[in-house]
Amino acid sequence: MHILKIIHGYPPNYNAGSEVYSQSICNELSKHHKVSVFTREENPYASCFSIRKQKVNDNLTLYFVNNPQGKDGYRHKQMDDNFAELVKQIKPDIAHIGHVNHLSTGLIDELNKLKIPIVYTLHDFWLMCPRGQFLTRSIGNANNFQLCEKQDDKKCATDCYKVYFSGREENENADIENWSSWIHQRMIETKAIINKVDLFIAPSNYLRDRFINEFAVPENKIIYLDYGFPTEYLTQTEKSKAKTNYTFGYIGTHIPAKGVNLLIEAFNQIQQSATFKIFGRPNGQSTTALQQIAATSKNKIEFSGEYINHNLANDVFSNVDCIVVPSIWGENSPLVIHEAQSCKVPVITADFGGMKEFVQHKVNGLLFEHRNPNSLREQMRFAIANPHLLKQFGERGYLFSEDGSVPNIHEHCKELEKIYNRFIPKKLWRITIDTNPEDCNLKCIMCEEHSPYSDFIPTLYKETGVKRRRMKFETVEDIFLQAEKLGVKEIIPSTMGEPLLYKGIEGIFVLSQKHGIKINLTTNGTFPKHSVEDWAKLIVPNTTDVKISWNGATAATAEKVMLGLNFNQVLEKVKMFVAERNKIFTQTGWFCRITFQLTFMQNNMHELADIVKLAAALGVDRVKGHQLWTHFEEIKSLSMKATKESVANWNEYVKQAYEAQENFRKPNGEKVILENIIQLHNNETKELPEEYECPFLSKELWISATGNISPCCAPDNLRKSLGDFGNISMTTIEDVLQSEVYTELVSNYKTKPLCKTCNMRKPVSI
Repeated sequence: MHILKIIHGYPPNYNAGSEVYSQSICNELSKHHKVSVFTREENPYASCFSIRKQKVNDNLTLYFVNNPQGKDGYRHKQMDDNFAELVKQIKPDIAHIGHVNHLSTGLIDELNKLKIPIVYTLHDFWLMCPRGQFLTRSIGNANNFQLCEKQDDKKCATDCYKVYFSGREENENADIENWSSWIHQRMIETKAIINKVDLFIAPSNYLRDRFINEFAVPENKIIYLDYGFPTEYLTQTEKSKAKTNYTFGYIGTHIPAKGVNLLIEAFNQIQQSATFKIFGRPNGQSTTALQQIAATSKNKIEFSGEYINHNLANDVFSNVDCIVVPSIWGENSPLVIHEAQSCKVPVITADFGGMKEFVQHKVNGLLFEHRNPNSLREQMRFAIANPHLLKQFGERGYLFSEDGSVPNIHEHCKELEKIYNRFIPKKLWRITIDTNPEDCNLKCIMCEEHSPYSDFIPTLYKETGVKRRRMKFETVEDIFLQAEKLGVKEIIPSTMGEPLLYKGIEGIFVLSQKHGIKINLTTNGTFPKHSVEDWAKLIVPNTTDVKISWNGATAATAEKVMLGLNFNQVLEKVKMFVAERNKIFTQTGWFCRITFQLTFMQNNMHELADIVKLAAALGVDRVKGHQLWTHFEEIKSLSMKATKESVANWNEYVKQAYEAQENFRKPNGEKVILENIIQLHNNETKELPEEYECPFLSKELWISATGNISPCCAPDNLRKSLGDFGNISMTTIEDVLQSEVYTELVSNYKTKPLCKTCNMRKPVSI
């Protein structure tokens, strides 16, 4: 899928929590999806609202809109127009908003016009409060930075926006009226966003509840989902030997809302010997003012400057005994709390907002009374006096997992992908065309047509007088034309035969370029008729994935399954193909994945882990497969689902495969991807669990050599039971997708006898 992430800032220019989180999910999602980021920069020397493109990797692109003015503006027509043109150009499947502050609320309207679904993660109260934090901004007054109970137009004007008044007493009423009106219109605009967004995500229940109760977001339109973290750089660390005193740490920006001044005040009242380290990017005069307050401390206060996220554990957490989060506003889910907990560092924070949601007093940290420096002082004194107890609190870590581990970014993004898939309109992704099913130079024992146990081809000849069915190239051209109109991303040439033997295979790659549709190739790895180098030059630039049939890690096993195979010869050809793929990638930047694809059977699964090891050694990117279709009586006993014992054996082989994945890496250090290698339930010997989903319906179609359209890859004689979907010569692909017989199947496939036992259904996984 193509995800458009919208966020008001992006590292390294902006390093607050929402920006860091956004970067983390974009990096992770871009491993499997195309990700575009729309964010801002503030360049006073460039045109307002101009857009600058920056490519991070093949799947991740940043688009910076220049907004050096109008900090408190909430809508900018020129930005909206430029954004709309960009979206039309890049064509995302879904938009995930993190913030439109410093951007424009009009972005949401443009997405609505283009029918792009919207998911919106709430990081603060910006939709509910013009300032975003429910803190007053009465600069120079006693009530500055006080908690605000609720939004009110006039109160917002006189408290928070008085800094924009003219300053002339005779104009004060006009100023109040002007800014009250501005705020009123702004709140109408943000309130309307509720109906324009498909789903809101709140990283704390505190935030979720406030948006439901105070902003009237419907309960079914907002969910709780905590942040995810790249935990590989958040591990328990050895404490620095240079540290002698008990050391408190603060991590974050140097702004009043974070309560750093309150923390310094509390620390200054501590009589015990202690050290306080302040980490974070300096913020002009705010930092200078904090340094002046800190200068009066009897104990040591260090301003340690900015840190690099990837070095957080060693540079920050190894140098402190405890982290303090003293925010004076209702923070929803501070990243620093989770980061500290991941590194087993105890946290002291306020008993308010989302902060208290993640820290339980004297369980995994300490709580103090919100905005009360005396209460904070007492908890800091307790920490100094009870270092071993605080260490125990730190060991507990995250409250909502048994081992104290925080949600990792990988699993978090899986949840996001599931959410995205709920709202992305179902689009046909791939079409398989069986161009030449009878053309094959091998006789695999499980093949529906070429197995020595199959009578398909003799029967075909007897009934029709035709030995080989081959798709007319004119039909191939028509399919490509229809596929382009439908937005199809991939086409697979023949899967039953060897596609590289098809007379028109070179023409298929030409059509791929012409229509902008990539090829997804399944081949037996023999690379007939041409050299591997010549095939690679033709295949790789036009192909997303080359799936090579691979049914053993040794010649003895593989050649018993794939009759006619010369294992060692094909092994050398795969080595050459991988090398050519890598060369083309270096030259062009286009990466074509290489996959070992196999059929899971009792006569080859003892080598599953070794296949994974071999893939890693060769630089093959993925190992995938499917359970055996028992077309013939002679192979029924080979199914991994044949008996409870064979199921148990399979489950053990799965464990071994994942151990091999972890311990044996590709030359570039990456793991081999494992797909469909999942444990079986005992009852799968008879019927699949109800929750297993079809991976094909609404996503893929199959078209036979004679033009018959099918909804899936089940054996030909079986999938007829699903209905008659017509022939490409008499109907269109679009008509099939909208037909009653197809839509009925999509809705009710789990009731079909074939689907109840289908080897291709699997648990929902992204």
